[in-house]
Amino acid sequence: MSQQKVAQQKAAQQKTKKVYDPELRREEIIKAAFLCLSEEGYAKLSARKVAARAEMALGHISYHFKDMNELLVEAYKYASHQLYEATRAGLVAEPRTSMAQLEVFLRSGFTSTFLDRSYLSVRIDLWSASLFQEDIADTERKLYAIYRERLVEILRRIAEEREVGAERIEKSADAIMAMLDGLWLDWQRRRNMKAIEHGISACLDLVAFYMPEPGR
Repeated sequence: MSQQKVAQQKAAQQKTKKVYDPELRREEIIKAAFLCLSEEGYAKLSARKVAARAEMALGHISYHFKDMNELLVEAYKYASHQLYEATRAGLVAEPRTSMAQLEVFLRSGFTSTFLDRSYLSVRIDLWSASLFQEDIADTERKLYAIYRERLVEILRRIAEEREVGAERIEKSADAIMAMLDGLWLDWQRRRNMKAIEHGISACLDLVAFYMPEPGR
């Protein structure tokens, strides 16, 4: 074979050779871990299962993540990011009153996507893992704070409009966040949509009580 043909073959191989972006590969591993968690749970998660789901060699897991805890943290961030983005999109599309935005915020976490058993299983499994793994617990606290701050921003606007004190913002935020966590857990156990509607309604009533409109 002539040198020219050899050179042409090498050039063709270079063109067809698949180039993997490290960040893209890392994202694929995180998504695979999320899927494994949703199907089998935290207790059965292994690097081998994640690698098989991502259709990658096992070595890619240890190359991109120092240990399985780091991968769990990233899977938790991925699950939470989905919820945050849905909430953000809902608020952007909702230009009406602050109370209307509060209702959008509350309902964003209870669409079919976030009430899906597999999605909630991941969140609940990672809550459980946070009881024993400090790095996961630290991530959970930070993600909780981000979500809570979005709620506080809405409550702050309501408080300003209704001229009520800042202490009622904190009181309302703590109660609502506890209610939301409880509703997700209750749905996973009983799958009662009426209970969710009652819970959302109770959150709105609570804000109306702590932050009444002027003259009421």
